[in-house]
Amino acid sequence: MKLYGSLASPFVARCWLTVTAKGGGADLEMYEGGIKSDGYLAMIPIGKMPLLVDGDTAIPESGVICEYLDQVLPGPALAPTDPTALARMRLLNHITDLYLYPAAIALLRLPADGDAAAIDSAKTDALKALDYVEHFLGETKFAEGDTLTLADITLHGAVNLAKLVFGNHGVEGWLEPRPKLKTWWGNITANTTLKPAFDQIQEALDAFRKRRAEEAAKKAAAD
Repeated sequence: MKLYGSLASPFVARCWLTVTAKGGGADLEMYEGGIKSDGYLAMIPIGKMPLLVDGDTAIPESGVICEYLDQVLPGPALAPTDPTALARMRLLNHITDLYLYPAAIALLRLPADGDAAAIDSAKTDALKALDYVEHFLGETKFAEGDTLTLADITLHGAVNLAKLVFGNHGVEGWLEPRPKLKTWWGNITANTTLKPAFDQIQEALDAFRKRRAEEAAKKAAAD
């Protein structure tokens, strides 16, 4: 089983965290020729990552991939069996994908010295999305209940991205008025099962930022 993509993408990282939580069972690599190559586009005409290939089955979209991995890989289940708990987990995933990720990505794309009104609007949207998460988080160790679920994995990437972009735009203290989210963040970042993947993700992010800085420096020198 192959997972294609870079861990610098929070969506690829989401899938890799799922593999890690399940105890392994898939290999991570970049697709030879890239995501715009004919071979890749033949499997996923969307031309984005991640992509999971399991035999003759090619599955795009990180949320779908994570659910598939949870079903087919051995290891602890990452979805509750109780219908109410399962609905709460899926709701947190949905809110994260529909509100938090788009707001954080919009803010990421705005330079710190860019349009002030656009930046303020994106900040407001991102903070509002975190309020939605705060509302629906349980007062438990993990996002839904006392065991790790896909909600923790989905939410980690989005909150980690929000942390990055808030830092870029001088937003401080954003966890303080959200006590459930603050407690959850402390718990999930200290999780020993996921730590190897967290370290790999951070290494990939550091390498990506270094490359971008070097590219920007070369462009500035050429201009």
